[in-house]
Amino acid sequence: MNAAAGPDATAKAPLTTGVLVIGCGFAGLCAAIEARLAGAHVTLIDAAPAHLRGGNARHSRNIRLVHEAETPWQRARYPAGDFLADLARIGAPDLALAEVLARGSADLGPWLAAQGVAFEPWAEGNLPWSRRTAFFRGGGQAMVNALCRRAARLGIDIRHGWQVAALDPAALGAGGAAVRIVADTPDGTWPVEAAALVLASGGYGADRAQLAAHLGPGAHGIANRGTPHQRGGPLLWLLAQGAASAGRPGDGHLVAVDARAPMDDAGIVSRVDGMYLGLVVGADGRRMRDEGEVAGPARYSHWGHILAARDDPRGWLILGAGGAVRLPPMLHPPIAADGPGALARLCGIDPEGLAATLAEITADPPPIPPRTVSEAAPLVPLTGALVAIPMRPGLSFTRHGVAVDDRARVRLAAGGVAPRMFAAGAAMCGAVLGEGYLSGSALTIGGVFGRIAGRNAAALAGQAASVRVAVPPAAAPVTFPTPAADPEDEARRALNICNTCGFCTGLCAVFPAAQLREGLSSGDIRHLAHLCHDCRSCHYDCQYAPPHDLAVNLPAALAAMRTEEYRGGLLPRAQGARILAMVFTACLIGVPLAALLLVPPQALFAVHGGPGSFYAVIPHGIMAGGAGLAFGGAGLVLAVRLWRFWCATAGPRVRPGARPLVRALADILTLRNLGGGAPGCEDRNGPAGRARRWSHHLVAYGFGLTFLATIAGAVLHHGFGRLAPYSVASLPVALGTLGGVAMLAGLAGLDRARRRADRAPASPGMETADRLLRLMLAIVAATGLALLALRDTAGMGVLLALHLGSVLGLALCLPFGKLSHGAYRAAALVRHAAERAARDHGR
Repeated sequence: MNAAAGPDATAKAPLTTGVLVIGCGFAGLCAAIEARLAGAHVTLIDAAPAHLRGGNARHSRNIRLVHEAETPWQRARYPAGDFLADLARIGAPDLALAEVLARGSADLGPWLAAQGVAFEPWAEGNLPWSRRTAFFRGGGQAMVNALCRRAARLGIDIRHGWQVAALDPAALGAGGAAVRIVADTPDGTWPVEAAALVLASGGYGADRAQLAAHLGPGAHGIANRGTPHQRGGPLLWLLAQGAASAGRPGDGHLVAVDARAPMDDAGIVSRVDGMYLGLVVGADGRRMRDEGEVAGPARYSHWGHILAARDDPRGWLILGAGGAVRLPPMLHPPIAADGPGALARLCGIDPEGLAATLAEITADPPPIPPRTVSEAAPLVPLTGALVAIPMRPGLSFTRHGVAVDDRARVRLAAGGVAPRMFAAGAAMCGAVLGEGYLSGSALTIGGVFGRIAGRNAAALAGQAASVRVAVPPAAAPVTFPTPAADPEDEARRALNICNTCGFCTGLCAVFPAAQLREGLSSGDIRHLAHLCHDCRSCHYDCQYAPPHDLAVNLPAALAAMRTEEYRGGLLPRAQGARILAMVFTACLIGVPLAALLLVPPQALFAVHGGPGSFYAVIPHGIMAGGAGLAFGGAGLVLAVRLWRFWCATAGPRVRPGARPLVRALADILTLRNLGGGAPGCEDRNGPAGRARRWSHHLVAYGFGLTFLATIAGAVLHHGFGRLAPYSVASLPVALGTLGGVAMLAGLAGLDRARRRADRAPASPGMETADRLLRLMLAIVAATGLALLALRDTAGMGVLLALHLGSVLGLALCLPFGKLSHGAYRAAALVRHAAERAARDHGR
């Protein structure tokens, strides 16, 4: 930002607003919503594009909240006194602000829930419960999406891609003049005037030159785990213009990360763990510290600071076979070699230094520095095959910012406050945390002080008339190609990232099941693919979805795996749907054509009436025998394939019994995973509703009714000697009619949903399979209803042949088409229920 420029740099008419919020992260969204609820007109500007909205909050998972009694999100109780004690323990510099934070967090959870944010219920058992923190359902990106939707509904003017170019120094004065800035926008520079300003644009973690100015040249090697837009321009300007400083310059929350991860925006999946299982060495091959010195949750930050303090911040975690198998899921597999020398050459470590380190570690006297060991991680000689994980320090956010008072007003170094300038979030967190950190506390600071800032800023701005701001809709759907790869490899890559992240655990059955199958074998991938109901919530809640460098498109990857299951390795990968379409078309046309060639015209085109009229056109033996052979053969092939699927997808131990089976059957019959749990599935615009679920029910149960109609007809024919066609009031006709109408209604609903759906998380192969199945089912249902309506006309014979042809085609396509997905999904749900029962029993 250009601190020297003034608001007169442009002659454009200024954008005027009551409260101007800079930054669309958690603190900024809380401030904007609170100010708007207080009646102010609010404009929120953010330097990031729409797909990166949310700042570092996208990479968050939980938030620390005070509660005096157990809630659906937190067990036991966490009183304000305990929060204050935790803050005092880490050296909070201002206990008065700490008390504001602790007490303000008591109603933050319910307030967020009222804005549409969903928390993960501890009773679901998907996450380890905590009395201190509540976990967001779907992670930070889901929370950001909910708050952005709430802001838009309230009429908050959100402008993405607007970056502060200049601030008027008068903003820090004691006068009553409006706050003025100049913003760089996609349409050029633009002046903005506001009655009050809330700074919530974060710190400067992405500005490595600024970090290096405080931490030395090694800071250029620090990965920025958060948004690449946390560059701190307005914050640094305020500090340069006389705002009081809080925190140590350059200080931030550091952890050790995989050096192969993206240098920006990699979040939690870049974090490295397992240092206490092996040795950590530098480029010289020598150890840095006692690897077992800190083994609790603080170990991540501990090693981040150790690496960042070195002139060369690179490090390598060296593990033997015993330590490697105990590693959690990671973004990248470890580097493997047959021995120390080979490993050193692969990593760029000094071979002699590494050899000396490995020789010293188990020698007598003990090595220096000492190596703390425990029963959980005994130290054994590291010989033979070894692995290494390259590490560097990673910065989540900086803690150096401005000082504030209990009203979130910016303090001045010369004394007093800037009455119209407020700050919240990482821009002022150093005033509360100092150089310490508590899990979930960064978001608590953003939420509590964001609300305080928004409320006090609104008091300065005054009441605004209810304004309908022209807020652009969410970014238009964009199709991002799935990375070119074998479907199984791509699904494994995406699921490994999901296991490493863990934010979506409570969204559906796929994620907790994946955590039970960390090896992600071929059978595991197939099982998980069929647990997915393609609701796509995870895509919109994923901070790594395209266009992120990691390009996680899990719905598309799992859908591609399901198409692989359908073709069974027999149909060509790119031509399977086309071949099935040809088979169905051949039956649809071939049976009527055979009737035209083989059935005498006087029988085919005659008006038949009464029982047995169908068999006057096509004999019962041919009709029943053909159907029996087609469905019997298709069913046998599908049963064999399903059994092989069941054997191949065996995974963790199961707990068989009536209760898991009943649960699985309920999941199957109700499609519970397709939006059954509160708040249900989401798309980019919010809760997706139940329309798709109801449409699926109409198709599935409509198909079931038509099958029951066939059974009822067979009973009447063979048990009572009554021949088709039956009367309109008969059970077969009633069931068939209701089923056909339900199928057509459900198919219309599904087609409408797919036409309106975002194609970004879709698999082209599955889209083709979907269209083909919907078309086949629609033809079967429509020809059946047409036959019922025109069975007393001369067209009955041709319609009968057409309907039988469509049914034959559907049967022949069953083992290798999407119609088989119900069987695979049912098997996966049964196995998952038994695995979940075993998991819950073992706790």
